[in-house]
Amino acid sequence: MIIQAIGVTSCLGGPKKQCAHAAEMLHHEYVGATNPELQFQWHMLHPDNKGSQASQLIRLNKTVSQFSAMCLTSRAPFLVVGGDHSCALGTWGGILNALDDRSQLGLIWLDAHLDAHTFSTSPSGHLHGMPVAALLGHTDKKLAEFYPSNRFVDPQNLKMIGIRSYEKEEYQLLQQHGVAITFSKQIDNLAELLITTVKQLSDTCQCIGISIDLDVVDPQDAPGVETPVGDGVKAETLIHAISNIRQMKKICALEVSEFTPENDIHNKTLHLMKRLVDEFFQGQIHQ
Repeated sequence: MIIQAIGVTSCLGGPKKQCAHAAEMLHHEYVGATNPELQFQWHMLHPDNKGSQASQLIRLNKTVSQFSAMCLTSRAPFLVVGGDHSCALGTWGGILNALDDRSQLGLIWLDAHLDAHTFSTSPSGHLHGMPVAALLGHTDKKLAEFYPSNRFVDPQNLKMIGIRSYEKEEYQLLQQHGVAITFSKQIDNLAELLITTVKQLSDTCQCIGISIDLDVVDPQDAPGVETPVGDGVKAETLIHAISNIRQMKKICALEVSEFTPENDIHNKTLHLMKRLVDEFFQGQIHQ
C-alpha cells in the first residue's frame, strides 16, 4: 500500500528555521526501512523564495491546499508533515475546499497551545499561532490573506485537546464560538478521550482529521519542538492513544508539525514522530 505524504518544508510561520527539515528527516528515517508494507509517496512542497516572506507563505499555503484536496480524493488516509503549524491553513483549508459542506469535516487538534490569535492580538506576530482562528473564519484582513479557502470549520466539529498555554484573547474567541477545549490537566485517559471524540464526530462528519503539534507531548519526551511547555502528555500515552483510533473509519488525514531538530536530544523527538506515523498508518494498511 502506497500512502500519500505531503512534506511542508517551511518554517516561515514560526520563529525557528530548522523545523523546515522535519519532512525530509522523517523521509530519511524510512529510506531503507525493513518494513515493506509501509511505503510513502512523498510530495515535498517548498517556499518559492520569491518576494516577501508573507507572499511566500500565501503561495505555499495555496499549494498545500491543492495537494491535500487531491489526496482526499484518493479515499485513503494521508500524511502531512510540517514545518511549523501554519501548514494547517493549507491542509484543512484544502480538505474543506474538496468537501461539499463545512460540516462534513471534524478536526481533532492536539496541542499545548490554542493557536487562535490573529495579527491584531498576537504578541509574537508569528502565523503558527493563528491557524485555528483562520480555520474558524475569525480573521483580520491580514490573516485572511494567508488562508486558501472561503470555507471554515464548524466550531462544533473542532475539538482542542492537551491545551496548557494560551492568552486570554484566544480563549475568549474559542469560548465565543463554542469550541470544546480539554486542558492537559483534565485528561485522565487520552486513549478513551480520543475514541469518544472520534465516535462523536463520526455521527455527523464525513471525514475526521487529526492535527498533532508535537509540543502537546511533555518536553522530557519531546524536547525537539519550537515552543515546549511542561506538564504535557507522555509520549507513550500519545502513541497508545493513536494506536487505539487508527482503524476507526472516517479519519482522512494525520498532520504532524513543529518538530525542531536544533532543540532535539539524541533524536528523541524525531523517533517519536516516526513512531506516531508508524502506529497510525500500520492500522490503515491492515483494514
